[in-house]
Amino acid sequence: MKILSKILPLLLLLITSSFFSSQAQVGASNQESFTSIIISQTGLDFVKDLLITKAISSIIPLALPKIERAVKIPILGNVRMVLSNITIYNIDVLSSYVKPGDTGVVFVAYGTTCNLSANWFYEYTTWLLPIEISDHGIASVQVEGMQVGLTLGLETQKGTLKLSLVDCGCYVKDISIKLDGGASWLYQGMINAFEEQIVSAVENAITKKLKEGISKLDSLLQSLPKEIPVDDHASLNITFVDNPLLTSSSIEFDINGLFTARKKASIPNYYNSNLQPPVFCSDQSKMLGISLDEAVLNSASALYYD
Repeated sequence: MKILSKILPLLLLLITSSFFSSQAQVGASNQESFTSIIISQTGLDFVKDLLITKAISSIIPLALPKIERAVKIPILGNVRMVLSNITIYNIDVLSSYVKPGDTGVVFVAYGTTCNLSANWFYEYTTWLLPIEISDHGIASVQVEGMQVGLTLGLETQKGTLKLSLVDCGCYVKDISIKLDGGASWLYQGMINAFEEQIVSAVENAITKKLKEGISKLDSLLQSLPKEIPVDDHASLNITFVDNPLLTSSSIEFDINGLFTARKKASIPNYYNSNLQPPVFCSDQSKMLGISLDEAVLNSASALYYD
């Protein structure tokens, strides 16, 4: 790294003369874009897989609120059943996709399954007997055919990337509940009455957790620096310019991309804002494409030349 830091200024000085002879000196605006970065569908799929893996690891274990159901049986008495310590401890995503669109970037995971554990408690009281009948054990819940989807909005705000949640939802197709411990065979039919409540609890908990995760991710993006130090003399301006451009198979980000002096010295800027080429990434096997305007090299060569 030290060798590179010594050679880089010399290489840039050799390039300087060819650029200086063909460019006119004008003042560069910090609000202009000189570097474009395009993420192809392959790159989006790679990012999606990373986000899903990270999301799952941050979600589980996920505790759900206690579920209670009481039934009053005429003449016979009252029946009360409780599911407590309900926890999602495993989530498997069978398939997923990401797609940019007009309203934002759509993430969908489908065919998802998750496993829950819980404690169950049964209580029966009646005026016919002076005693209370109760039982307890553990329960395992299998959630199948779950689909999770969210749409993220992207925009540039004060030079940083702003992430907003446009839409978010979770849908559970089917669940199965199995009781163990005590006289579980006796209460198995009754516990099935909890299915709708469990489904609702799972859907609400995962949706809430995703919203919290997107909020944290947005805060992280807002805290990112607007320039990256290159060495003791220069920094790279990574201020976002204009809103991201979304197509059906890619996302393009425009950043300033110029080299600036870390000591804020007055450095002449040599560039031609009309020379920035559009970014093309026709090979979808490539995850990332980067386009640099000549002004980026000019700003570096002018900085090190000074």
